Amino acid sequence: MTTIQLQNLRKEFDDVVAVDGIDLTIEDGEFLVIVGPSGCGKSTTLRLLAGLEQATAGRIGMDDRDVTSTEPKNRNVAMVFQNYALYPHMTGRRNITFGMKSAGAFTDDEIDQRVEEAAKTLDIADLLDRKPEAMSGGERQRIALGRAIVRDPDAFLMDEPLSNLDAKLRIQMRAELTRLHAELETTTVYVTHDQTEAMTLGERVVVMNDGRLMQVDSPQVLYDFPENRFVAEFIGDPAMNMIDVTVEDGTAIHDGFEIPLPGAGTDAGTPGTDPIPERSGDRHDAVLGVRPEDFYLAQESPDLGDATFTATVDVTEPLGDSLLVHCSVGDAVFKIQAEPRTELQSGDEITVASDPERLHLFDPETGEARYHSATARRSPERIERAPRE
Repeated sequence: MTTIQLQNLRKEFDDVVAVDGIDLTIEDGEFLVIVGPSGCGKSTTLRLLAGLEQATAGRIGMDDRDVTSTEPKNRNVAMVFQNYALYPHMTGRRNITFGMKSAGAFTDDEIDQRVEEAAKTLDIADLLDRKPEAMSGGERQRIALGRAIVRDPDAFLMDEPLSNLDAKLRIQMRAELTRLHAELETTTVYVTHDQTEAMTLGERVVVMNDGRLMQVDSPQVLYDFPENRFVAEFIGDPAMNMIDVTVEDGTAIHDGFEIPLPGAGTDAGTPGTDPIPERSGDRHDAVLGVRPEDFYLAQESPDLGDATFTATVDVTEPLGDSLLVHCSVGDAVFKIQAEPRTELQSGDEITVASDPERLHLFDPETGEARYHSATARRSPERIERAPRE
């Protein structure tokens, strides 16, 4: 296991800045997930860690070693690729062991023992004598993981390893990766564009955009307390609703509704946010953020208070476990998650309520979070990882 430090890490390709001054510490034994849209710099960051790309500036440290310019073979990391990178003419066993002697001083007996241990851990004993063409996608991915495990690396680097699998197999492999990490306790950096993978796998999640870190936190903190509008809209499916409002006297005001903001004006806020002014006449623009699951049909949630308003149903999407209702009021368009068998048609008028514990405000210019509703602030604070024994 190892601790990885990135200090002001930067990577430029011609006139494109792929990684823009990243500072990040990945703790010993941590499972860290990097997530973001295509082109945000997450895979480039992973390749910098592996030594497959050379940093334009900054430093990469592994424990007390500066590995910024160290060759990949001397970093003692194992990488699992999106396309598996298996040799088609080799058996599973040969793919797993290929290059081990050049990567370390392994005897034949040690190699055989490591292969048997990896095969038991990954349940791939019956695949060792098959070639990749005789394996399913999930089986090939297990062989690729076995190749990484047998090297006993200081860190695993995984570049979207599940993206080529079907939905059912991805869910199965997510559980396998979680179990594997709990067993091996090896520092793992996992890159994905899938926020569901990020939320289910990561002890901490890094959200990236345009080469920069937007927020680094535990999955639940990212969801409950997004530090900016980008994170709020990227994390969560369906995405958080964003509505332009004016804030006055502790109330979010729109042409079609007024929503009180609990705790507005107090200083007991989430770190990094500003209290919302509540002085009479103090008025400013903001963006109100409410997740679809935090808007309700008033008749389904009578205990959420009297702050209701009327909206028009535009479109409905049955999702099985819920009904996603696209609504509008004035120039505001937003989504609500209703009960799955609610009978609504396009053009229906509905009465809408919001959960007062789950309201957010963002700065309309910078996108920075300025407020999370008072009761939501009493959710668990940011989780500090306990050191491993």
